Amino acid sequence: SSPKTMQLVFFMDAIEHISRLARILRSPRGNAMLVGLGGSGKQSLTRLSAFMAEYKSFQIELTRGYANAEFREDLKKIFIIAGVERNPVAFLFTDSQIVNE
Repeated sequence: SSPKTMQLVFFMDAIEHISRLARILRSPRGNAMLVGLGGSGKQSLTRLSAFMAEYKSFQIELTRGYANAEFREDLKKIFIIAGVERNPVAFLFTDSQIVNE
């Protein structure tokens, strides 16, 4: 996906969350599940933290007809970036992207 310009206002809470996310990204096999209200900045702060850590951000794009096969193809892309190319990647996955439960 292409880089997107973000307009951010930093509050002390946002700076603390960014530092936590940066610490998680620095740790081996670091991962996090962010929980909170919609519009609270979880994705924006995660993208910023990934950028600061020089990670590539990857997020699936749902389209009409997106199913298990397309999800597997997206996972293959992530595995190639992380495993074959040896580039760090941050995978963003939101609850709205869950098609089948």
